[in-house]
Amino acid sequence: MNADLTIPAAKLVACDLASVIATEELKERNTRIPDRRAESQAELELTLELAKSPHDFFQKLVDTVLKLTPADSAGISLLDEKKGRFVWPAVAGGLSPYLWEGTPSDFGPCGTVLERNEPILFIHPERHFTYLEPIQPPLEEVLLIPFYVGDKAVGTIWAVIHDPAHKFESEDRRLLENLSNFAASAFKVLVSVGALESLLSRPV
Repeated sequence: MNADLTIPAAKLVACDLASVIATEELKERNTRIPDRRAESQAELELTLELAKSPHDFFQKLVDTVLKLTPADSAGISLLDEKKGRFVWPAVAGGLSPYLWEGTPSDFGPCGTVLERNEPILFIHPERHFTYLEPIQPPLEEVLLIPFYVGDKAVGTIWAVIHDPAHKFESEDRRLLENLSNFAASAFKVLVSVGALESLLSRPV
């Protein structure tokens, strides 16, 4: 059963946007040594999955995020320009009940990432985007990376930490940026076979 993420008509704001953005903190935090072996194995598995089953690829990708990073949840957001919103066709971890939910393209973390055209680390983004407050488990840190087709950003890959004792590191940003290249490849394959529309609509 899917959880319901209701988007209010009014854009209620509890604090300004700058107060929930902490991307620069990644540079100041200690970071772990890259596990190149695990990363290479994951990339091989993703390459094989993309060739075998592009329709199921995004779920494999977000499962991989949980394996390689300290994230408790991960997901993919795809921009549906016709409806003016982002859709979550693949979610793993604690936020799995929110599969096929999403956020407005003009007022949300994903929209901010595409507008600024850069990775962003949010800390408790619900303090600004107040419609996120009902989400459980709580959003302690959210790291989002845009991915592109050509020069156009078409979606984000995101990771969430729910445990306040844990934090993202610069190594997590690097890993997500690498994985975002796979997201872009999958997007292009889905467009080429005419399957993108089905990923933008909740299954009946």
